[in-house]
Amino acid sequence: MQRYTDTGRATLVPLMTEAGTDRIRNVDLEVTPHLLISGYSGWGATSALRLLAVHAARNGMEVQVLTPKRVGFTGLDGAEGIRVHRDPDAIAQAVTDFTAELDAEILRRDAAGIFDVTARRLLVVDGLDRLRSTLAGTGADRRPIPAALEDVALLGRVAGYHLAASASVTGVPFLPVALRDCSAVLTLGPTGNRVRRELVGAEPRTPGVPAGRGGGEFADYDGPRPVRTVFVDESEARSLVTH
Repeated sequence: MQRYTDTGRATLVPLMTEAGTDRIRNVDLEVTPHLLISGYSGWGATSALRLLAVHAARNGMEVQVLTPKRVGFTGLDGAEGIRVHRDPDAIAQAVTDFTAELDAEILRRDAAGIFDVTARRLLVVDGLDRLRSTLAGTGADRRPIPAALEDVALLGRVAGYHLAASASVTGVPFLPVALRDCSAVLTLGPTGNRVRRELVGAEPRTPGVPAGRGGGEFADYDGPRPVRTVFVDESEARSLVTH
């Protein structure tokens, strides 16, 4: 499987290779500011999110990782530029703070007449559908985490706040439309046609989709294409951040 090669830019993430050519295909967060990954357990979603996190942090972006799982990001605990939250209360507070800071940044830019967008922060959520019963916010604004993150999906681009999240195939239909309509979508493994139709707008399955872990389809404004994700294990991820 293709290994990681730094692009030198936080928002240009070398996440995939094209099926058949092994040519690196970057995810450009300045063009498609958010990413939703759908797949079954063991097909590479956590690995893809781990790569996004370490690449962004390696190139100077502030990164927060929210994961109800106990594996996948253990090597990044305490790494420079990355904060990992696992406890439900800590996850809820992190989302509350992230959305509040997004609102404040938008107001600051409006007041100062700032129109150029500089990438500032990346929120990585591994298992967003598992957080449907976890609430974030305060008072009347207290909402389930997927709903609370709708503002990030809709307004994050103008403030340089980016979202990358994974959800299981069975959990995707329960996510808010704003999140399911993220700017770019990566489906991994034998994704069913219903999910593919909702996420990448394609049916039947795109020819040439690689089999096995990390194989899938990537769709942005150009439509779906077969890809394989670049692999970064936990020890390599740690070493990349502490380079």
